[in-house]
Amino acid sequence: MIKNILVADDSQSSALLLSRLLEKEGYKVTIAENGIKALDIIMTQKVDLLITDVVMPEMDGVDLYMELKNRPSTASLPVIIVTDKEVFKESFSSLGVEMYSPKPFDMDDLKAKIKKIDAYVTVKRVFHKVVIIGPDEGVLEKMRQELEKVNCIVVPVNKVIEIGMRCFLTNPQVILIDILTQDYASTKEIIRSLRVYEFFKHTTIVVYANYDADEVKSGPLLQSLEKVVEDCLKAGANKYIGRFDQTNFLELMKEFGIKD
Repeated sequence: MIKNILVADDSQSSALLLSRLLEKEGYKVTIAENGIKALDIIMTQKVDLLITDVVMPEMDGVDLYMELKNRPSTASLPVIIVTDKEVFKESFSSLGVEMYSPKPFDMDDLKAKIKKIDAYVTVKRVFHKVVIIGPDEGVLEKMRQELEKVNCIVVPVNKVIEIGMRCFLTNPQVILIDILTQDYASTKEIIRSLRVYEFFKHTTIVVYANYDADEVKSGPLLQSLEKVVEDCLKAGANKYIGRFDQTNFLELMKEFGIKD
């Protein structure tokens, strides 16, 4: 169900007007003045629908739309393009856009489009695809159970030799890798090898650790772990989420679009 709407428009007066109209209809509205800020909000907050102008500084509506559709985690986000210009409509139509709204805003038209999208989103259940990698099958099973609670299709992999094949077959939104994996290749090497492929350029890669918290409070193991984290981030990992803890795991996954 659509509750959170992001309006991307460099015209503050237009954005505020649309925001007020939408808020009167009961929606929670966030405003971004360009595509870069809109993208940042989409990646860090819950957004159910994007309404975007075309002409904006730094990143326009075309580039924003393409960036969203090229990222597995945002490819299914509904988008309404605000424009009256036929040349823009033709350009977006070639990209697969079907929803447009004119300026100045026709609220009845816009409400009808939102309801149409809402009906489609409600019927279409989203299944996030996640590959989880690590040597401990017990941890992988706990992760699988948690992720399936929020409608994820989960593929566990505990053998490094199978990672490439499983990832290509699954095309996951998120890949989770135990940072201390050392079977044939290190986690750093696995990440680097995945990032070589254009196929995984925008895939979110998250590293986690499976260890006894008392073991790394201080000393050589802590220093070693910090170095491994640094190496993995340099190799292309998006984030290190720390030690796997079943109690807060799903909360951490919300940052990467994994939510009910």
